[in-house]
Amino acid sequence: MPKGRMEAFSDGVIAIIITIMVLGISAPEGSGMADLLSLGPAVICYAVSFVGVGTYWNNHHHLLNLVQRTTGRMLWSNLLFLFVLSFFPLATDWIQKTDFAALPTTCYIVLNMLVSLSYMNLERVIRNAVSCQLSISGMSELQHKSLAKERWTLGLEAVALVLAIALPTTHLAFVAMVLAFSLWVIPDLRIARLFDALATYEDDEG
Repeated sequence: MPKGRMEAFSDGVIAIIITIMVLGISAPEGSGMADLLSLGPAVICYAVSFVGVGTYWNNHHHLLNLVQRTTGRMLWSNLLFLFVLSFFPLATDWIQKTDFAALPTTCYIVLNMLVSLSYMNLERVIRNAVSCQLSISGMSELQHKSLAKERWTLGLEAVALVLAIALPTTHLAFVAMVLAFSLWVIPDLRIARLFDALATYEDDEG
């Protein structure tokens, strides 16, 4: 199957996720500045989640540049990623309605860890599928190099989990989550190198 259907479906699901998240912010009942400021926690929750979902969308789009035709494994891995990601509106709404209580914040961090793992699995499936098609010197080394970015991401999310449990009122867990998201603002450079290798391979074959 061409990748167009998987890409279009993914874009649609992610757009709906973002839309549902912003709908979780209710307009203030009053018309004063205090009423407006009362939206602060909800806006902060939405902003953090928007950055997270937007970062995943950017990297997902970048990753799918490698794909020419999808496989069953890719489709199911992509569905798993979207399934976990679709819980973002629920987790975000729970946090802002409970004023960053310990349990909702902990669940939010755990959700982020599950999203990270599901995306890393999708990335691994796609890299493996593409690299199997190539016979380029050094590709094996590229495929199996140290996954430093993934480890840093999971490490920061683990720190966020500890902070959410031990120091829930400090909101430091959200700072750790933003740092984890920031690692992916620039898409994975390994994907760019693999894409260049794939383009060169196709040119040689052509």
